[in-house]
Amino acid sequence: MSYEEQFKDAVVSFSPYVLSSTGIVQSQTALKVDTYTLACAPYQLSMTRAVLLGSFTKDEVAFFQRYKNALAGLTLTVQPPNAREPEKVFCRCQIAAVGMMKGRDCVGLVVCDFKPIPPALAELLGGHLLRLERLKAEWSDFRGKSVQINPDSSKKLGFNNYAVMSAGAEPQKLALFSVGVDRLEFLMPLRSPDVAVGTKATFNLFFQKYRFNVGGSIQSATRLPSGVQKVVAKLEFSAELVDILSAYFYASVASRRA
Repeated sequence: MSYEEQFKDAVVSFSPYVLSSTGIVQSQTALKVDTYTLACAPYQLSMTRAVLLGSFTKDEVAFFQRYKNALAGLTLTVQPPNAREPEKVFCRCQIAAVGMMKGRDCVGLVVCDFKPIPPALAELLGGHLLRLERLKAEWSDFRGKSVQINPDSSKKLGFNNYAVMSAGAEPQKLALFSVGVDRLEFLMPLRSPDVAVGTKATFNLFFQKYRFNVGGSIQSATRLPSGVQKVVAKLEFSAELVDILSAYFYASVASRRA
């Protein structure tokens, strides 16, 4: 079965992990429409279409809407991990829609249907989606397994010792002392407001390999005698976090066998 058939319904939304996995250089993407060359960045890709972001005024969006159904050429720049020079992937496509991104001033969206997707891009997306499936399997395998944060583990994980939680109020800086693919354990500042069990939160984690957000919810929160809060949070799947922790766990097993 070809990648186009296997992943015909999959949509790849760009994130730090996607950029690393595919090697696509967002800042070097260009869409040629008629005599115009538009600088844009991939927002979503699938086996049938590309959704691109661009810096456009409302007047520019209105102008380019006249090119709906017109043929266009999309050029993606890809940096393979072991190559010195980036490669170009050219995609013949048709403009399906042009509009403003909801809630974002001066950010436009251009939707392009591939005519058809070039084999090089299908191979790139297919390989990424296979790796993502592996990470999801590893997320299940590593659930319940945590790494205690200390100077040695932080160095091996590439953790920058910086994490922030946003849960509706002002973002709070966290002191992590344990991290797993499905949970975080941390201390909150002395004067931080109480957090209730079940509260939805977003955690911004800073690693050398990725800086990323992961969603989750508060599982438990208690005030210690010192006044700081000790919190356990349940995490949703994060490709970045699983990628980092799986490499750490495999390296730990290999070092014990050596």
